[in-house]
Amino acid sequence: MTAPHPPCTVLVIDPCPETHARLVAHVQGRGVSIIAASDPFAARTAIALTAPDIVITDLFLPDGAGLALAHELTARQARCPVIVMGTDAPARAVVQALRAGAVDYLHKPVAEAALAQALHRARIRVPRALADLPGVRRAEYRVTMESDPAHIPRVLSWLMQTTAAPLPDLQRLHLRGALQELLLNAVEHGNLEIFYQKKHQALMQDQYEALLRQRMNRPHLKARQVTIQVVYEKEAQKLTYRIADEGTGFNWRRRLQRAQEARGAEEANGRGIFLARAFFPSLTYNTQGNAVTITVPLA
Repeated sequence: MTAPHPPCTVLVIDPCPETHARLVAHVQGRGVSIIAASDPFAARTAIALTAPDIVITDLFLPDGAGLALAHELTARQARCPVIVMGTDAPARAVVQALRAGAVDYLHKPVAEAALAQALHRARIRVPRALADLPGVRRAEYRVTMESDPAHIPRVLSWLMQTTAAPLPDLQRLHLRGALQELLLNAVEHGNLEIFYQKKHQALMQDQYEALLRQRMNRPHLKARQVTIQVVYEKEAQKLTYRIADEGTGFNWRRRLQRAQEARGAEEANGRGIFLARAFFPSLTYNTQGNAVTITVPLA
């Protein structure tokens, strides 16, 4: 029987393959896709790549990582409900997890009916995609962020969860990679004026963090911001992403051509833009070269 919810992706964090198999069997026909991760490190990678709608994590991962992960996910991924599970968990541990932000607790081995109820409650909390909202013809988001690369992962996760829900998994993966490259380019090259050779040299000498601090301590660079604009258009069936920095810009067509012809690391300047355009041929910059736009078809 098909669930009355939009399809969703669930990340299951558990070292036990039998638990993964059991949950996969339980959700068949419910519009749920399961992604498996055996430990917190793999889970963080999966979250960064796929932006799951719901997370189910074992409460008793080694070294207290289960509860810590519940804290982390609810703090950083506020729009992603977290369900915890465990075998004969004491009431105190369950209460701790719920206070940390978990929305439900499942006893292991997880019963199909209990999982169905927990997923139903969690899916109610998952924001609906714009395409699923009746009457919405157009929506626009505008975000302004500081010029610090450390902010990019969280902003990117928010963008993916808020604006890219209608996209297939592979397209979301491509979009995430493209936006990450373009945001990093806007922050580093655009606003902080850290150009390729300088960055490459700093990385080789393990001085990248020092270079970042140096640039961010310059008042005229620190004051610069990156603006992200996302427009959803139902009739045109497209999402448009525009990322603008406050730098002086650059000759992006020349940089793209040089990246396409690059044969060595020393000639790799512009490869990020080249790869982003490979997935989204609509990629274009304004005349000055400090604002980039990509269009993502929804159909």
